[in-house]
Amino acid sequence: MRAASLTIRRAALDVIRRHAADDLPNECCGLLLGCAGSVERALRARNLRPSPNRYLVDPADHCAALRTARASGLEVVGVYHSHPAGSLRPSAVDRQEASYREFVYLIVSPQPAADGAVNLAAYRLNADGFEEIPVAVASQDSAL
Repeated sequence: MRAASLTIRRAALDVIRRHAADDLPNECCGLLLGCAGSVERALRARNLRPSPNRYLVDPADHCAALRTARASGLEVVGVYHSHPAGSLRPSAVDRQEASYREFVYLIVSPQPAADGAVNLAAYRLNADGFEEIPVAVASQDSAL
């Protein structure tokens, strides 16, 4: 059964935030490692379609993430990418190219929220498209 919400470690979120800033003006992308309902680690991937509104995770990086996850007792639970223009809603391209119903799709904006927090949203793919799910950030010391 899929979790109805997502908890992500602060360290994983920091990796994603830095990656989004580093890859401006293009979208960044990467993989999320964890278990049902939680993200323990984020791994950068190469974007094979570098542009401000497209991404394609390099298959070699996806395979490497699978190996890393297995070695760590984790699973690849999703993918992340950035929207450099700031929107946290899945684009038409995101909806057209998404295919893993078991994945979490995390979208991050390189611009911080008004309160300085990371601007992000998480989604699951269902028969009608994307459904937003709540996200909580956990510190490194707290249990997931």
